[in-house]
Amino acid sequence: MTRIMFLGDLAGTGFGTVTQELGAALLALGEDVRFLSQNELGELPEPFASRTYTVNDPDGWMALKAVGMRGLLDGSVWADGWHPEAAVILGDYFAVREVVMATEDTRAAFASVPTLHYVPIEGVDLPPTWKALWDIVQPVAMSEFGADQIERITGTRPPMVYHGVDTGQFRPVSGSKPLWIGGKPLRSKADCKRLFGGDPRQRWLLRTDRHMPRKRYASMLRGVAPVMASRPDVYMVMHCRSFDQGGNLPDTIAKYPTALQGRMLITGFHDQVGGASRDMLTALYNAADVYLSTSAEGFGLTVAEAIACGTPAVGLDYSAVPEVIGPAGLLAPVAYLVDNEYDHAWAAVDEAKFGLAVAALLDDDVLRKRLGRAGPEHVRTTFSWDRAALAFAGIINDRVRAA
Repeated sequence: MTRIMFLGDLAGTGFGTVTQELGAALLALGEDVRFLSQNELGELPEPFASRTYTVNDPDGWMALKAVGMRGLLDGSVWADGWHPEAAVILGDYFAVREVVMATEDTRAAFASVPTLHYVPIEGVDLPPTWKALWDIVQPVAMSEFGADQIERITGTRPPMVYHGVDTGQFRPVSGSKPLWIGGKPLRSKADCKRLFGGDPRQRWLLRTDRHMPRKRYASMLRGVAPVMASRPDVYMVMHCRSFDQGGNLPDTIAKYPTALQGRMLITGFHDQVGGASRDMLTALYNAADVYLSTSAEGFGLTVAEAIACGTPAVGLDYSAVPEVIGPAGLLAPVAYLVDNEYDHAWAAVDEAKFGLAVAALLDDDVLRKRLGRAGPEHVRTTFSWDRAALAFAGIINDRVRAA
């Protein structure tokens, strides 16, 4: 058993899912894990409530920086004097750099404890200056693509550990394995559409991630608008905030003809406190006919969850997306690279070819169903939280023994 401090996020989605699932799997292996996170779930459930150092600050655990980080590492902030033998930090490069490299004191603190940085890499041409952080903490990639990019600037290929997917939760609904919501069983795609007020004869395109610049929602809508215009039964359903860093989505939708606007729908769950439950997300994935993504991804958890539910995906042939989709969907080519404020390059999809791929799945029932059936098996055999925890435990224990 190794004492591990996990710096992550305990929100309900995204990195929060990774912290909860990977953390719980490490605990199940017998590792002694404690968590440093902003508490975004209200009252935390066990096994997290008794093992989490709560940071009551809008900046979450990054707010500690030089003030409390050494105390977390040397045990002075824990009532029982607990101190870690190793640490895992889940976050993008800039967030982690702000914590690790805030001062000479924090750099020395992290250098004194074997620390893994589980890092999403979403693009190419990483700055060589990033190597300074990874000279202090060991990067762990979330995809082979990410490992390739890290190796180019460090000279050493890092370990790679895929995320997992809870396939007990995210699964195709069926007569023998219904999803129960509000006391009613959902046994089919038609049942799931009806839950959200849809007509089973409609065909739904779905997206469920955050409306951020990297996600390129406007590009997705430009790609699917011609598809929708010639197919009046096709709806574009978006589970995201109406207004986010990617812009005002209702304003974007307003650019389209009225007939299309009425079929470009925002669920509104993200605008509610707490967002959608996992059961509601599972129902949404099952209601959809095709899942869409136009973004560069460090992993692409929502894509993996969708194909786990038997819904084929169309994504960008870039970053981790091809690894995640695998045999369960189609890829659209890159049109051009996109510079970003983080000094590397994301990518823009070829919108016309993206639309053609979406149309191909909508119009070919045999292909769509075949790719949909491939998703659950691909996820089951490739993305497992138990396997991820075993991989992390192995890396951590090797580092602790070598320290």
